[in-house]
Amino acid sequence: MRRFLIAVTLFFAAAGLTPSAMAQEAATPEKIALVKRYFAAIEFDQTMDRMTKAMVPMMVKQAKNLDPKADTKDMEAMMSISLEITKEHMPQILDSMTKVYAEAFTEDELKYMVSFYEDPRGRAIMRKTADMTPKMMEAMSNVMPDMMKKMRERMCAKIDCPKPVEFKPEGGQ
Repeated sequence: MRRFLIAVTLFFAAAGLTPSAMAQEAATPEKIALVKRYFAAIEFDQTMDRMTKAMVPMMVKQAKNLDPKADTKDMEAMMSISLEITKEHMPQILDSMTKVYAEAFTEDELKYMVSFYEDPRGRAIMRKTADMTPKMMEAMSNVMPDMMKKMRERMCAKIDCPKPVEFKPEGGQ
């Protein structure tokens, strides 16, 4: 179960739900307004929702690979709760990320980002990218068992680990 919680935490960190340390300049009111327009144009909250929902099956599958004895219903319930809480906190996440973006990008860069994603071509790119998410998650799930095995091997070479869990492909013996 601990491994599953670590996987959930890593997922949300990889999804960009942690602050960045790449501040360039102050977050002026003009830049904050541009970031809010940018987030609206890229449909940030809906994109995050679709992305997290698409990742749930892959994460449950990977958690099951890490701990075959884990209860699938419990893992699905934990993921559901994680998604629910993330959705509830999306306004705070957006506020926090707004400042990060406003500090990381210049006003000129933000204006360009907004103009691109408010353009019909930018909107089309966003929608197509969102539509690709389930296929990208499936492609990643094919790579994840080998990747997780290698991560564990390298980590355990540096720290003391319990006996390794056997990684098996779906339907494997």
